Amino acid sequence: MSLSESPPVQVKADRSGFTLVPDPAAAFDFIIDYMKQRLEQSRDFFSQAEMVLDLRTKPLRTDEILSLYETLFEKSRVRLVEVRLSDSLSFTVEGEPRRHRLPARPSSERKSDDAPLIVRNTCRSGVRIVSPSDCVVLGDVNPGAEIVADGDVIVFGVLRGTAHAGAEGERSARIWALSIEPNQIRIADLVAVPPQGGKHSSPKRFEVAEIQDNAIQVITL
Repeated sequence: MSLSESPPVQVKADRSGFTLVPDPAAAFDFIIDYMKQRLEQSRDFFSQAEMVLDLRTKPLRTDEILSLYETLFEKSRVRLVEVRLSDSLSFTVEGEPRRHRLPARPSSERKSDDAPLIVRNTCRSGVRIVSPSDCVVLGDVNPGAEIVADGDVIVFGVLRGTAHAGAEGERSARIWALSIEPNQIRIADLVAVPPQGGKHSSPKRFEVAEIQDNAIQVITL
């Protein structure tokens, strides 16, 4: 798109740095294309800047956040340091992006008409959440709680309950959490349970469960 058109994302500047505010109606591909053009035309101006991504009016998938994070860094060494999800919830981003795994799923495989289901609290024992697309939990998933989604399961907290991504058979679906410590996780038709003894420490960055070599593997970003 031309930069003279109404932009799909606003770049706001203040004394603390830059804030990116995506247009609620903008497609993610337009947001990426616009930012690439903007960074190429103003490379020196944005070079090594720190930016905040404001998603309070435009939720993005976690893999879309990662794609934008990587684009900003590769084009102008811009660091995305914070993602705001609501007025009371945000998470910080540490380190540099590592583009070597987890490519975004092709758009043809996504259910573009289905907005993600956003759960704005911790899921406690006995709760069962079912989503026809992605499911985003803004809190922990406690033991005894269950999250089932046709798309990805994304937990901005600790996953200790049960999660099933790709419930309709989508093997490219993933389970994301700040720490994956579940009773059981499932992706499509595959099931995984935690090792005996559990985990002794939680990582500071996202863990992702995905299917690799016909088995569910958990990696740390």
